[in-house]
Amino acid sequence: MADYKLKSIDESIDFESLPWWDVIIIGAGPAGLAAGLTTAHRALTTLVIEAKDSPGGQPHFLYADKRIVDIPGFPDGITGEELSERTYRQAADAHVQFRFETELTGIEDTDQMVEGDLVKRVVTSNGTFLCRKVILACGLLHYPRKLPVLDALDSDRVHYRSPRIADYAGGRVVVVGGGDSALDAAVMALQRGALVDVVVRGDAVVGKADTLSHVCELEGKIHLSEEIQTATLEGDQILCRLNGGVELRCEQAVVQIGFLSAKDTFEGLALQLKPDGAIAIDPYFETSRKGIFAVGDVHGDIKLIAVAWAEGIQAAIHAFREITSPYWLNEKRLSDNKLTLIAGRLAEAAIQKAR
Repeated sequence: MADYKLKSIDESIDFESLPWWDVIIIGAGPAGLAAGLTTAHRALTTLVIEAKDSPGGQPHFLYADKRIVDIPGFPDGITGEELSERTYRQAADAHVQFRFETELTGIEDTDQMVEGDLVKRVVTSNGTFLCRKVILACGLLHYPRKLPVLDALDSDRVHYRSPRIADYAGGRVVVVGGGDSALDAAVMALQRGALVDVVVRGDAVVGKADTLSHVCELEGKIHLSEEIQTATLEGDQILCRLNGGVELRCEQAVVQIGFLSAKDTFEGLALQLKPDGAIAIDPYFETSRKGIFAVGDVHGDIKLIAVAWAEGIQAAIHAFREITSPYWLNEKRLSDNKLTLIAGRLAEAAIQKAR
């Protein structure tokens, strides 16, 4: 039996004038979009805050043209761009509201009460917003690492994700990085007729061996123990000079050298973290701060789109229940804690008896 009746948010609501939101979600990736869709379908006013200029998260940012084949229901796979567009459209149709190019800087407690909830103040680069619940779905890895020598060109020919298929146009592409994302970008370009040079700072490629073999089979060239020392724009091309003296000309440069961790942001939120910098949560996806939930890569070890969806939905339902049935949920938590305590004592007794 469903735990709710599907409701529609009143279209006449003036979202710009809301004094507070029921739920604010940080991040418009798979987990955040699934959470927003779920809260909106329960008639909770929902705002999604996204630091980038478009929704979709890593599937859109890293795999826009790559077919993702491990999502149930898509036997022929689906590109990251199409998947992101569909999920975003579904959330927007449910009247989830979005603020793009808006970065989270803090979450403050207030003494304002709304129906028994202490309201939180979400502080961003573009103003503050009040809400009853917050769901963090911004990913453990925040932004791609920039390569200063290429970034200084300020050119739309320098990419920190795989360019669209049309951008390759059989030209020359330089890929910087030796991990899986770099090799995937190289394969995508090679499959579309590009001539590809992969520049790897280390003395070995660290990406999957079979992907590396694929790059070599497609006649991609690997440059080990090399870095781009200087880069200049010459007409429609970028001239890259490597530290070993080699010069590479390309129409597109793709930089895949990892991401910056969001650990500093999480520490600034005064959240309990795990040793790896991920956020610690309880069985209800709630963090060490009441009313703040965390889903997806921010806490989990299994980094799959389907898992992110499931966690976003579960956290959204728990947030909904806290808003609509706080006493029921608190009693259930007390019961769960008692069962956990009893199970622990039984296990300890069994160990002592075995000795």
